[in-house]
Amino acid sequence: MNILFKVVLFGISVISIQAITLKELINKTLQNNQNLKANSFIQKVKQKNFESVKNIYNPNLIVGASYNRLDLDVRNTQVVNTTTAFAKVSVNLYDGGKNKALKKQKLYEYTAQKYQNITDTKQTILNLVNLYFNLKTIEENIKVYQEKSKALKAQYDRMKVKYDVKMATIDEVLKFKSEYDLNLYTIEEFKYQKEELLQNIELLSGVKIDKIDTQILPNLNVEYTQTSDIQALKNSLKANEENVNIVKSIKKPQLKLEDSLNVYKYSDYNEKLLKDLPDEQNQFNITLSYNLFDTSSKAKIESAKLLKLATAHKLAFTKNRSKMDFELAKRKLQTQQLKVKSLKSAVEMANSVYEAIKNKYENGVVDNIAYLDALSKKIYNLGLYKKALNDLEIAKVDLYFKSGVDYKKVLKEWK
Repeated sequence: MNILFKVVLFGISVISIQAITLKELINKTLQNNQNLKANSFIQKVKQKNFESVKNIYNPNLIVGASYNRLDLDVRNTQVVNTTTAFAKVSVNLYDGGKNKALKKQKLYEYTAQKYQNITDTKQTILNLVNLYFNLKTIEENIKVYQEKSKALKAQYDRMKVKYDVKMATIDEVLKFKSEYDLNLYTIEEFKYQKEELLQNIELLSGVKIDKIDTQILPNLNVEYTQTSDIQALKNSLKANEENVNIVKSIKKPQLKLEDSLNVYKYSDYNEKLLKDLPDEQNQFNITLSYNLFDTSSKAKIESAKLLKLATAHKLAFTKNRSKMDFELAKRKLQTQQLKVKSLKSAVEMANSVYEAIKNKYENGVVDNIAYLDALSKKIYNLGLYKKALNDLEIAKVDLYFKSGVDYKKVLKEWK
């Protein structure tokens, strides 16, 4: 029992890693993510479904045995006990095209699932990238606000000393104290957000981490190509077309070949009256049938056609949306690059203003309100700049994946 417990505990526990790059984290996610593993099994199911119908003639070989006994009012010309061993071969020479359409349908369903798995994998990676760079933003905000705390604490201590020698009012001391306490609360809020992001990363990747390494993604030149979700829908549409053919086969002729070999053994019968009982028999059948009328095939055909039509409309919508998403992602990347450039200038200006106001404040030229305002603007702009840098990396990945490029190619380019 103790061994079993240890095995289960090992199976459900996550790997603990101190620091990790984005590429390493993605690779761990591709290995460990439970949803991606489930998708892999579903793909194998689709593959096995296809393999089960690969032979359109559906040949069967059945062997078996039966025992028959008659009781009560048995005539002299009847056998009481009959044992039969048999082997039966059957082949569908023509089934209205059903098995051929079924083979194609299962192949398209399998192919659609492969493309759908690619889409789900890319979405999982994109979710992870968002979490990774949002975590990076939070970590940098914590550092920024910790620097603010040091500045506030220094000014608070300075003001307290002045208050002790009657050179400052209690209001000035309390103002810095309240700002310092509020800043500590902000840091704690960031720490909670960091823990939340870490747990979400752990859920996606199966990896427990304490911190992340800095990673800047390369700029890749990508052109739009059809995305995996479009390829999945294309194959789903083809599968629906074959489903229509499967249903239509109900109204077509059916030709089936069967050959049976039977071996008999008898007991408890009148051997004088029954002398010519067969020991072996071979039976050959060719069956041609045609469904002249039923109450369900018309509705089934209409249902299959409507499903095909629905998938066609969904495919058309997805094609338009996919192109739109790519153009918007490209535009967003360009906008984000301009935002980074703009905020960099804002940070430089805020730093310059802060240093000037700080000197004036310490020399008594401006009051603490001006100082705190300059400090807040410096920290605010720096936080926005750090976030913009990380959002730029997210925008890159968003563009790569919305272009339809193979995600493995993208990962290969990352150092």
